[in-house]
Amino acid sequence: MRYTLPLMITLLVVLSSSHSFAQSTISQSPFDLTASSGIWVADLPEYKLGTNAGGGSAFADDLDEFGGIVRIDAVRRALGTRTSFGANLFYAYADSSSNTQPGDIGIENPADGANVALTGISPRLDSSVHHYGGDLVIRDTWRTRFGGLSAGLAYSLMAFDQDFDVMNGPGRLFKEELDTDFQGVKIVSGWEGFVRGNASKLDFNVGVYDMQTDYDALPGSVPAVFSDELQQTTYTIETTFTTRRRVRDIDVGLIFGVTYFADMPVIEHLAGESVSLSTDDAVTFTCMLELSLY
Repeated sequence: MRYTLPLMITLLVVLSSSHSFAQSTISQSPFDLTASSGIWVADLPEYKLGTNAGGGSAFADDLDEFGGIVRIDAVRRALGTRTSFGANLFYAYADSSSNTQPGDIGIENPADGANVALTGISPRLDSSVHHYGGDLVIRDTWRTRFGGLSAGLAYSLMAFDQDFDVMNGPGRLFKEELDTDFQGVKIVSGWEGFVRGNASKLDFNVGVYDMQTDYDALPGSVPAVFSDELQQTTYTIETTFTTRRRVRDIDVGLIFGVTYFADMPVIEHLAGESVSLSTDDAVTFTCMLELSLY
């Protein structure tokens, strides 16, 4: 993604600076540029490591993360036709910290699964996730008695960068990094019309992705050095509802979105074995306020 995201940013700039004439089937505007910001909630696969004296997990986090998101969208309409071209970029972040009862624990070294016995420690797990990416979209829109119906395709890139700091109080035992890239194609569809007099839009998208995951364990007081990777094909299902109204001569929108991920990587800590990667499903939720910039 290090090369493709800059290209998407360049295209977004080109869309905003080019000229176009004619008319969309839904909007009279040849170009729209909007910025959004709001709440991002991620329900990701849980993290578990080791056992404590009571038989529970020494380090655990359900990874129900609560954070924020920013996004920018540009749409250039090839007016006089049904076709429009779009681009978007987004960045979301969330973090959490969880503590378990101080005492004696045993954890598996990620490198070889060897048991590391620790006495009288104060376990703390600090986790964070960065989620970012974007889409390049082409779609056609048809005006019907039910509103505008649209369909098209999108080239999509996104990533989840997760960090897990395994701590003993203020000291780090080791750190695990899980970086996952999704690259693929979305089938996009939507409806545009009016709800209670407000311009509204409902999108439904299905994505097919190549998922590439890189895992790294970094040492602290525990000499954990290990790397692994996972690659597979997966899919997503996404729906977004946007409603807009004019407030003091400014177009303001409210966006609600849900995305389902069929596969999200999970770190498997096994006694006597080095770390392995599996997958489980995940869901993200967004609620954003949108402002029209152009």
